[in-house]
Amino acid sequence: MKQAGIILTTFNFPEKSRRCLESFHETVGYPYHLVIVDNNSGVDQLDYLHLRSDYLITNPADVSLSRALNQGMAYLLEQPEIGYIGWIHNDMLFFKYWLKRLVQTLDSHPKIGKLAPYNFTGEPARFTEEIAEEFMQKNRDIIYPGNTCPWLCPKDAAAKTGFFDEGYIRCGGYEDWDYNNRMLERGYSVMITKASVVWHETMGTRKHIEQKDAGLANSARYTAKWGPGPRV
Repeated sequence: MKQAGIILTTFNFPEKSRRCLESFHETVGYPYHLVIVDNNSGVDQLDYLHLRSDYLITNPADVSLSRALNQGMAYLLEQPEIGYIGWIHNDMLFFKYWLKRLVQTLDSHPKIGKLAPYNFTGEPARFTEEIAEEFMQKNRDIIYPGNTCPWLCPKDAAAKTGFFDEGYIRCGGYEDWDYNNRMLERGYSVMITKASVVWHETMGTRKHIEQKDAGLANSARYTAKWGPGPRV
């Protein structure tokens, strides 16, 4: 059985990372290889991340989100046991079998190149394992075009699409829209399934960092390449 190579990008906020990783390890339910790419966090956090990951990449200075993702992807693409490549955020909590169900959906739909679970938002205490399981069972056949995180790609689809465009700076956005468009050009679809669900705070890191200039620069780069707006 091929493993899922999962990338977690971190930049400070150690309590979020601890909560995320505890939830991830308790619920993943599928063979995985966890790669953490850390962006200049403190020594104490690095010690913890080293213990909780299968492979840790450390950047001594800030790099863009695109660069961090590419570092993780480059490593995973070289590992023969990896069959899927995905990305999680540290402002997420997970429910049992969320990853297994993403893999099952991808295996049943070979034209999907990038698949995300449905995101619960709001107060996390509202969403118990029982509520999540009921939601996933009730909606297990619902798949629709869309872009959100986390996501999982078949390794072949990621290899054919290539790396993220590192011209997008910091974590100002648009690198995911760009990647989706390139995947669509290669004949894949970009989808969300309600057969899998996670809880997502959204913007857990980005909202604490001044990103206005980066967002404007990234918007201009995206529009110059693709025109206005997302394609999924």
